[in-house]
Amino acid sequence: MCSKGLGALAGLLILFSCSVKENRTLCPCALSIELWGLPGPVSVQVVAGDHRATYTARQDTMMLVQVPKGKIRLMAVCGVGLEPEENLEIPFGYECPPVYLYSDLVNTLCDSTRVNVQLNKHFCTLSLSFDGPNGWGEPFWAQIRGNVNGLDREGKPTEGDFSCRLDAGLTVRLPRQSPEEELWLDISMPDQVVRSFALGTYMQQAGYDWTAPDLEDLPLKIQLSVTELLLKTGLWKTVFPIEADI
Repeated sequence: MCSKGLGALAGLLILFSCSVKENRTLCPCALSIELWGLPGPVSVQVVAGDHRATYTARQDTMMLVQVPKGKIRLMAVCGVGLEPEENLEIPFGYECPPVYLYSDLVNTLCDSTRVNVQLNKHFCTLSLSFDGPNGWGEPFWAQIRGNVNGLDREGKPTEGDFSCRLDAGLTVRLPRQSPEEELWLDISMPDQVVRSFALGTYMQQAGYDWTAPDLEDLPLKIQLSVTELLLKTGLWKTVFPIEADI
């Protein structure tokens, strides 16, 4: 028998575990949790008042659990070593891990119900390409800094100092940002910051949406000359004069 058939059978067994003569509001609700097409193993938590249960499941499966009747919060996390109720805090100097989250209220005032868990992507992979008189590399390096260093269990940004130097591949994962918080790109030499750019403002001017359910990755091209620096992504570009001797 296929897994869905087994799930249906298990659901029937649960439903018939309460006699029709009993007060049905005291019987549990059979909750089917569908986990299809997810990026990896998932930690799932069910919270109903003082009732709290955490499960670990692989992707592409269906879980069947008994929950109290009423309103419950269903949470799921994939991609980091967190329990679903924990906040994500990014250590200073590190990039955001690849984190996918789900959180929603589920009505369980019924004998059975089904939820299809859709995890949302809460990070943006920023990829820089750098063109200059001598190409990219020593003595230049780049870092991103800002005022969001994590996410709460519902995927909302949390305040804190964030800073991450870009690796040799010039990519960095950024956590979901609050639109009102600024994000900075620093182009530096060992003894000085050549120039700081209000990257968050430019991303929003280019149409980047930090409030989208799933964050998009963003390629950003930087062209450096002796007198100016050009930032370009998609159809948007802007040019800044260089004020430091490089």
